[in-house]
Amino acid sequence: MLLAVFIGEVVIGQHSDEEVVVKPADTVEDMTMRLQPVVSLEKMRSSMTVASATGNAADKSPDQLYQSACLACHSTGAAGAPKIGDAAAWKTRLGKGLDAMISSAINGIGAMPPRGGSQFSDDQIRATIEYILAESK
Repeated sequence: MLLAVFIGEVVIGQHSDEEVVVKPADTVEDMTMRLQPVVSLEKMRSSMTVASATGNAADKSPDQLYQSACLACHSTGAAGAPKIGDAAAWKTRLGKGLDAMISSAINGIGAMPPRGGSQFSDDQIRATIEYILAESK
């Protein structure tokens, strides 16, 4: 019997001369807090909208507008976006006419949200598209 108790203490790692520290169980609130995402998609979207609205887009050049709203997709081809510099891809789209391209950018097309997710005015959208086309010749 004594041998069984000794083996049990060795296996469990507790000895009668050691103090056993018992931690209180986490509350449901503790576990819920640790399992929450660091940033929610909704917070990211609202901060992007605030940033683009407060970024004073009126003072930006077409290149700066492109950098702030278009670069992520049009530099990588994400979600099928034509890459800046890809003359063939832009020529195909331009075949429908500049006004059609501008309308698509304003209203959204495919995976691209209206205005590319920005708060740009129609004139800024036009200037940005003209910049992209010039860079893609």
